Amino acid sequence: MKTILKIIKITLVSAFVLTARPVNAFAEVSNFTKVYEYTGNFKDIKDTDWFREDVISSFETGLLKGKDTSTFDPYGNMTLAEAITLAARVNNIYKGNTSPIDNQNITGPWYQPYVDYAIESGLMVEGEFRNFDKIASRAEVAYVFCNALGKENLYNINNITSIPDVDKDTLYHEEIFTLYNSGIVAGSDRYGTFNPDSFITRAEASAIVNRVTDEEKRIEARLVNDEGDVLINEIDGFTVTSFSPDEQYIASQMIKGKHIINMSGHTLFDQQDSRNEIVESLKDFILSVNIQNPLILGIDSFVYNDASQLLTVNYTYDREQQKSIQDAVKEKVQEIAGEILKPGMSYIEREIAINNYLTSNIEYDNEAADQLIEEGKVDEKYYDSFNAYGALINGIAVCEGYSEAFKLLCDEAGIDCIIVTGELEVVGHAWNRVRIYDKWYDVDVTNNDREDMANSHINIPMTISDQYLLEDSYYITDGNMGELERGTSEQYEYYNYMGKYVEKEHMYDYIAENIKKYDCITFRTSSDLTMESLKKTLTRVLDNISGRSSLSYITNIGVVYIERER
Repeated sequence: MKTILKIIKITLVSAFVLTARPVNAFAEVSNFTKVYEYTGNFKDIKDTDWFREDVISSFETGLLKGKDTSTFDPYGNMTLAEAITLAARVNNIYKGNTSPIDNQNITGPWYQPYVDYAIESGLMVEGEFRNFDKIASRAEVAYVFCNALGKENLYNINNITSIPDVDKDTLYHEEIFTLYNSGIVAGSDRYGTFNPDSFITRAEASAIVNRVTDEEKRIEARLVNDEGDVLINEIDGFTVTSFSPDEQYIASQMIKGKHIINMSGHTLFDQQDSRNEIVESLKDFILSVNIQNPLILGIDSFVYNDASQLLTVNYTYDREQQKSIQDAVKEKVQEIAGEILKPGMSYIEREIAINNYLTSNIEYDNEAADQLIEEGKVDEKYYDSFNAYGALINGIAVCEGYSEAFKLLCDEAGIDCIIVTGELEVVGHAWNRVRIYDKWYDVDVTNNDREDMANSHINIPMTISDQYLLEDSYYITDGNMGELERGTSEQYEYYNYMGKYVEKEHMYDYIAENIKKYDCITFRTSSDLTMESLKKTLTRVLDNISGRSSLSYITNIGVVYIERER
């Protein structure tokens, strides 16, 4: 398995200091004035979007335009040509030029005047780039924007000396550190992760350009190292997930099928604890390790010798079987990733692609689930339905198999992901939780696998998911329970992300327009939608549909599925 994830808990010794501001440093920055009036032009920019004000400001100053008059496309990527054009516009206005860069009567590509301007103005070196039509990386954008203003306007307000994924070997590392220390960027999480090779979105570009041109929007950052976080680390060819270094050690040994594990030097409990307390502590750690690392493939029992400090583990499969299954699953994961993950995909697009593959290629094993509910155990023939092998190789699984498969594919795709256990409608259940901008959101692939209300459980904030998913404490060590910060925003939720969120007051118009075109529609609205309100809306729609029709519907905490029978 290729190395794509690193330890999430990172020691970042980055003190925050406030330096004296140069006198009149922003004399020329006052040239950025309002030239357009934003009147709600872009229908894909919502009031709750974190980037809303940045998009509006960059539009009103004439720096960024929409894809068309009503669409901004905030999650779309930006080409290198577009990034250079934006930086050139910033520099041109900064210099006090009242006329835009001349792009008339050009014989080459549309962006040539902006590239020429950028080279002449010192924004970039001639020959630095060869393909201007490629999608711009975050590092490339840092390089271009670092010189958009004079150096006196990028003075330090931070003292950041370490960034998790940027070092002296990183392309354009000097420019990246300049933007961090001047408050233009602060990374995607509290550790300051920059993701230099990932592609920048138009929303992110609008935020950068506004911090470049407006000192009040710059970020005073202190990057910290928090305890009680998730460790996701590549060890000996396996991605290992845990909640502490000691737990990581246990996981790394179990995933290699080690029958005897030397616990000397690893503190999982207080040495003064009683034997019962020690056993309970070990159960806590081992259960969490087993759940978070699907390729362990199950633990039957363990024995701990407190004199020798040796942990003896009995696995569900012997080592030969374990390795055979691991190799098959790892090969399948890489095959699937190569098929569905395309260059230029955003973090959330990769996540959705994984979900869609699994829901299209796995059948839910009702027989295995029914036997477990009725008898409390299952026959050996159903074992694989409870792991990633059954999901990915056999194409049949219960929720545990779905969640393990999603976890392994997320590991391969560079998506921070854990497995969560608990109950759904008083029945044992497993789902996932993914990390987006330092907060955790729920994904339930099992319940996304349905024709009606498909994908209604992608990136669900806790305010919604806690209404129907009841987590237990098995999946995480007791000391870390409740420590992972969960997201409350709906902006990354599937239907919001896909532009299928409908305000309650606009439901009638949306349904009336779309139910004429399609036999069925699905959308999300406010989670406080009542059945009575939906019925009234559908009655109005039916009253205004010509010909004989009937509407059937399902709704669940804001997701609405409507089917028309003609």
